[in-house]
Amino acid sequence: MSIKSFTLILLILFIVFLVLDGAGQTKNTVKTCVTKDWQVNYNLGFTEFYGDVSTNGYFKKFSGEIAFATGVNVRKYITPTFGLGINFWYSGIKSLKDKRATGVPTDYTLTGSYFDGNINLLIDFNSLFWGERYRKLTVYGIIGTGYSAWNSTLTDSLTGNIRNSGDTIGSGYYKKGAFVIPVGLGVNYMINENWALNFEMNLRTILNDDVDVWRDGFKYDQLLYTSIGVSYFINKKSKRKTKRVAVREGPIKPVSTFDYRISPHENSSNKKAPEVIFIDVPIEESIAPNSVVTYRVQVFATRNRLPSFDYLLTQFNISVNIFENYQDGIYRYSTGSYLTYNEALNYSRIMKNKGVVDAFVVAYKNDLRISITPEMRK
Repeated sequence: MSIKSFTLILLILFIVFLVLDGAGQTKNTVKTCVTKDWQVNYNLGFTEFYGDVSTNGYFKKFSGEIAFATGVNVRKYITPTFGLGINFWYSGIKSLKDKRATGVPTDYTLTGSYFDGNINLLIDFNSLFWGERYRKLTVYGIIGTGYSAWNSTLTDSLTGNIRNSGDTIGSGYYKKGAFVIPVGLGVNYMINENWALNFEMNLRTILNDDVDVWRDGFKYDQLLYTSIGVSYFINKKSKRKTKRVAVREGPIKPVSTFDYRISPHENSSNKKAPEVIFIDVPIEESIAPNSVVTYRVQVFATRNRLPSFDYLLTQFNISVNIFENYQDGIYRYSTGSYLTYNEALNYSRIMKNKGVVDAFVVAYKNDLRISITPEMRK
């Protein structure tokens, strides 16, 4: 199978996947602010070769045995935990061998280039083990399968003998392509809602022993890729209309979206569908003073405003309004509204049973968050 043929197959599979996904989304009514529907990633780094023409370990190879490499990923997240992607990767090949396994001195140099394309599965370990929540730092793993091609040259400086991939030596033919299995582990850090940095190491095991034009000892040749990259997340679901009570345009001052003349109990028991109530830091002209202290249960906080709130509603089965307060550069999301601390404390226990393990009681006065004193807990 040639590189062109395999690339065409991958492209056809990717187009089919897009069509199927588009059809599936028309039936999907569950929304989530955590799922990043699409991810485009560019990475670069260096590669180390491990095979028959390889003597040194990871750190020793930095002395002349690393080659530049780069790759591109396009991935669709099926769920916040699992993503299916397509990857194209190019790398140089460089390795030295100064002695055989028997200790006999040699002077072999391997150089060349390598390319592969593969389909891979990503697993977000944070979501898998600790639940589907927005986190700035996540750890993930990948495993895939694809096809690789290479063009390499092995030079014996002692004898002057040169071997090239694709050569027929004696009765043996050294191939220039084979299937590959990439396995990797990485860390992803979200800079903001759409951009992220990542660090990854992945090992590409070529199901062939001809990359280094030498068949001796190693059954499969391997390339270890260490990279840094940047990702852009396209969250289609977050672009759908989300019900908000307040819409601010230009320099217009924020206006209260909550009728503070009604008691908190009346609002929290409203039988209408739950909605998100945005409350900015109060401005004297727009919000009437209210000295009543209300207690809520905070379920989430972030420096970046959540693009959608349906995840909080569906994941934790919240049937009352969610309050979004912006104060001191932090967006805080809380639910419930009570006049006493104990009532809110009981509700926090309910939320913890629903899976919000770090739910806790917060207090607001004039819609500014205040500290809870020992007297307020009585």
